[in-house]
Amino acid sequence: MSLILSINAGINSSVGLFKDGRPVICVEEERFNRIKNWFGFPEKALNYLLEQGYVKQDELTDIAICDEVLGNVSRERFYERYDYHYNYGKMLAYNVGLERTKLDLKNKLKSAGLYKAYTQARHEKSNSNQYNEELYKKLAGSGFDVSKVVHVEHHLCHAASAYYGLAKNIDDKYLIFTLDGGGDNLRSTVSIGEGGSIERVSSGNEYSIGNIYSAITHHLGFRSHEHEYKLMGLAPYVNPEYATKYKEFFEQFLYLKNEDTEFANPEFINHSLFFSKVIRELGGSRFDNIAAGLQAFTEDIVIRWIKGNIRKHGIKKVLCAGGVFMNVKLNMLISQLPEVEFADVFPSCGDESNIFGAAFHTHNSKYNKEVALLGGYTLGTTPSADIEETLAANKGQIEYSKEEDINQAVAELLSKNMIVVRCSGRMEFGARALGNRSVLANPSRLQNINKINRSVKKRDFWMPFAPAILREDAETMINIPDSLKVQGSPYMMFAFDTKEDKRDDITCGIHQADFTARAQTVTKEHYPEFYDIISKFKQLTGIPCVLNTSFNLHGYPIVENSGQAVEVLLQSEIDVLVIDNYLIRRK
Repeated sequence: MSLILSINAGINSSVGLFKDGRPVICVEEERFNRIKNWFGFPEKALNYLLEQGYVKQDELTDIAICDEVLGNVSRERFYERYDYHYNYGKMLAYNVGLERTKLDLKNKLKSAGLYKAYTQARHEKSNSNQYNEELYKKLAGSGFDVSKVVHVEHHLCHAASAYYGLAKNIDDKYLIFTLDGGGDNLRSTVSIGEGGSIERVSSGNEYSIGNIYSAITHHLGFRSHEHEYKLMGLAPYVNPEYATKYKEFFEQFLYLKNEDTEFANPEFINHSLFFSKVIRELGGSRFDNIAAGLQAFTEDIVIRWIKGNIRKHGIKKVLCAGGVFMNVKLNMLISQLPEVEFADVFPSCGDESNIFGAAFHTHNSKYNKEVALLGGYTLGTTPSADIEETLAANKGQIEYSKEEDINQAVAELLSKNMIVVRCSGRMEFGARALGNRSVLANPSRLQNINKINRSVKKRDFWMPFAPAILREDAETMINIPDSLKVQGSPYMMFAFDTKEDKRDDITCGIHQADFTARAQTVTKEHYPEFYDIISKFKQLTGIPCVLNTSFNLHGYPIVENSGQAVEVLLQSEIDVLVIDNYLIRRK
């Protein structure tokens, strides 16, 4: 038997407990400290697991740590780096003859392969090693045996999450792609999964598509590593001719080599040098054109990379993980490739989900070879613990009733075009709300988009919401490629083309420019209560679908408990809040 505590102490920090390879509970630090995309040790999340009795230190077989070397970078310091590089890029852009600067020296040392030796000569031991030691001290201080610690390399975490979590058959071969902004000195890998083992066949530490996308997100005034999806959502509004023009700009920084199987940069590049060219060459350009060119470039180069590796290795079952694959429009194109027989992307596949890969890899390498270890993604806390306390504390501001058939009541409210938020059952892990911490609405009423944005979400006007569709009815509303016929899209990781004759029924849940939808296919097995709500809504309206978006105020994490849910209700114009069997309204 294995009992593994898995910890991501980096970007979007998280912690999870895994028994015999399968997740028992997985939570993100942001849900407890209420700071979105938290960086660092998941102290409050880990304390929750200890206090609730999920984790007993002496019973653990292993403590899996994501990444071989951890960087001690706070959230504030991380974003300050972008400001630093951007400002330095401005200097380089407007002072093209600048010589002998600190950056110039650093770049020359890097180009000569001497920068690592240079930094080691200046520092007796690296900050990264110091942070590893600090992490061990925190674990030991909480009663954990640090001799049980196993570090799992960053991109192996990504690859292991996809292979061990999503592969359907241990005897089949799967081609595994990872792609992100970097971890453990890698940014892209290709591996083959077979027989419960992963063999890496290529890797790269290029200035990657993840770096480029995040840098442009910063350049356009958004928050990098958080708002990249806004650029993806903006892109379809742009004339394809303009997108092609700006796509050509990005092609100077990254290309494919070795018959389209590996990424490479034509010359050394980092954020400062990239920003300098962006500022010089794209100054005065419309932000939507830049976004469209970037998305077109991303889709083109990643698709060619995947096709090149399929040709080389002859494997047509594809699994993906890493932050770049949060791009659902890219994932849609992957799923539509005629070369691809089976495709899947690990849910919420940024660094927060590396706890799954670290645990899966540790279990498979030490205990038992298994795949299909991910049975669902509602793996967090429940709101039941504090519901009575919350109702009593807010009795002067709310009124509530307890319903015998809460799902029927919700369906009826939705059919009357009420905005209903649901905080029931176990909280979802990751960036996507999947019905348990969701804002729900009738998808056929276009005015509900503005109503939700005005009342709670306050999203940018061009950003679409998403439909949650009964799995058995999904193909009447969206075009599901053959590669997704078996597994569908239970975690909202793919966009789909919609059926033209059904667009009016789901108009709130589709992109208003290209009519695609980031659909969640809902089964009774994965989401029994949410499935029941949609089924009852279908009985009332004939529409097997509801609008679904995450339950949080703009800029804050998804709600975790009853108290936070009522707090959002009181700060917004939401019509009705549902917690377990309670219907709650403002007075």
